[in-house]
Amino acid sequence: MTAITHVHRARLYKLASMAFDRPDEQFEEALLSGTFEQQLLESAEALGGEDLEEHATTVAEAAPSDEDGIDDLYSDWATLFGFEEGGNISQYQIEYSPGTLVTSTDVLADISGFYGAFGLSMDEGNRDRVDHLCIQLEFLSHLALQTAYLENEGDETGVEVVTDAQGSFLEDHLGRWTGRFRETLSEDADIEFYRALASVVDVLVADDTDRFDVEPKEFDETQPSPLEGLNDGEGDFRCGTCGATPSGSTAEMPMGDRKGPY
Repeated sequence: MTAITHVHRARLYKLASMAFDRPDEQFEEALLSGTFEQQLLESAEALGGEDLEEHATTVAEAAPSDEDGIDDLYSDWATLFGFEEGGNISQYQIEYSPGTLVTSTDVLADISGFYGAFGLSMDEGNRDRVDHLCIQLEFLSHLALQTAYLENEGDETGVEVVTDAQGSFLEDHLGRWTGRFRETLSEDADIEFYRALASVVDVLVADDTDRFDVEPKEFDETQPSPLEGLNDGEGDFRCGTCGATPSGSTAEMPMGDRKGPY
């Protein structure tokens, strides 16, 4: 894989993280300017793959482009994911993994360990859990961008370390539940933007598991969460763009002002 491939991977993970989060002014600006759709399609095409491009095109076509459409998107997000509207589609890994409180606590600790290994931590005051979809996507965006930088620097040891981390994180965490998340949206939501966006994430993750030669064991079914009620989805996720844009790349990272693991 080339450095520019990792830049486009990073951008797709970043765009998906931004789009699955509660809509904010930065995302609204990206939609109104057309930047979101442009970057999504550009990176999907750069990475190749008929499924990825097809779903990215559906997202771009379903994305709102005016104030009224964005107002509807705010409402749609709250209906699907927001605690204030009783949204019943979870964006947390633990909700898709059967297990006891002890095993779930171990999972959360392991995820935190991945972040900590790269000097990342949650933004102070953020009450969200580390297993939130947006945070996991943001983390992989950071690692992909870091890989591109190390590739340009010719740091083979560094590339190996970050590559191993991405494969392990996909195999142990994100790759285990994006399929279930996609199925849940397909079955329980009729909002094409989010349904197609979940497909983009699932295909990107599946492509990356092939790239890193890992085989995540997908969760078979959704069980009542042993952490149900913990946090109740409160809190906001914000993360600044992690890492440095590698020299020589032409792709721009998406807009936003997120403060997730940093």
